[in-house]
Amino acid sequence: MGINLTGLNSGMADTYSTLLGGMGGGDDAGGMGSLLGDYAAIKNGSYGKMLKKYYSKLEKQEAEESGKTDQKTAGKVKDASSASAAKSLYKSATALEGLNYDDRSEENIGKITDAVSAFVKDYNNLMKSADKSKNANVQKQAESLYNSYYNNYKLFSKVGITMNSDRTLSFDTDTMKKALNDTEHGNGATVKTLFGGIGSFADKAANKASQIYRAAGDGEAVTSSKAKYAGGSAYTSSTSTSATKKEDENKTVTDASSAAAANSLYKSIENLGATDMTNSNKDAVYKAFNNFVKDYNELVKYTANSKNSNVVNQANYLKSIVSGNSSTFSKFGVTVNSDKTLTIDEKKFKDADMGNVKKLFDGPYSAAEKMTDKVNSIYRYATQGETLNKKTYDNAGGGVGAPTMGSMVDAIL
Repeated sequence: MGINLTGLNSGMADTYSTLLGGMGGGDDAGGMGSLLGDYAAIKNGSYGKMLKKYYSKLEKQEAEESGKTDQKTAGKVKDASSASAAKSLYKSATALEGLNYDDRSEENIGKITDAVSAFVKDYNNLMKSADKSKNANVQKQAESLYNSYYNNYKLFSKVGITMNSDRTLSFDTDTMKKALNDTEHGNGATVKTLFGGIGSFADKAANKASQIYRAAGDGEAVTSSKAKYAGGSAYTSSTSTSATKKEDENKTVTDASSAAAANSLYKSIENLGATDMTNSNKDAVYKAFNNFVKDYNELVKYTANSKNSNVVNQANYLKSIVSGNSSTFSKFGVTVNSDKTLTIDEKKFKDADMGNVKKLFDGPYSAAEKMTDKVNSIYRYATQGETLNKKTYDNAGGGVGAPTMGSMVDAIL
């Protein structure tokens, strides 16, 4: 039997009208009025439009939240290929920092050229791998590394390094060797500026490689025990003489004193980083910082007498990091002495704002992270391959099984 919908709608409207008309006032009448208002909104389509708009807005919000979630997830995607390439670049970049760029001998120029060649190869492998990576943080850090190169492309071109369309680099060894021999136009100094020591492009590349390794490995540090230490340099010189043989022997000398001092400094930096660095907690901060100063000075003393050339080089970098922050140290009563040791004035320290201490010793990418990286390197070279990252410490100095989240020792530069 068919139903006449038009008649049904008309009948329902009449019924509601009669009911409403038969009521006087009060809550019941108000409720019925509201019901009839809803009915009218449904009938004329305005209610449907409202629902459509509501669900459209809801879908948009869900899409945005999903996008944020996808982005966060993309930042946690493990990428073994980029991690491996970053580890290699970290080693070759670190090797470049420790070379002697003032020695113009044919042998040393060959050593530098080989090291730069290894670095360029590792840089290119990382760029290619990062370009294919599904990890958003890996891509972001690789882009930052590329920008660091691009900002200095004119200097690089002077020493034989040019950029390709796919963000990789090309390297001309003959141009590099000529640059190293060019004292008249200062291109030898340009090579040193780009690759030698703290603040150079090689130093920044090591920093970015470390960050990429961490991003690709979901938090793992490039100096950890899982990132197996290969030992020695990341390059092989084309020339071998008794002098280089002697140098290689010096790199394999174990140094128990420097290793012990590095272990103590590692622990004191970790402890300082875990301290609540607020003005209401100055006594505890001073105690932790004073221990850091004592352990740092001990390490400076022992490494100065080390027979392991890698230990000496890494200690020099550590001292450069400290010297580079001397103005900040002075804000809270710590003086960097001429021999690179530290002196702390308790009164000035406790009168100072602990926020200045926190800037150096708290959070990702702080100066403390750079220091712990070098301390770990000293320990590895002094022990010939062991790593401090196999153990970390709690606030009381006791050992715990695994590094804590946000540990400065597991983050680099």
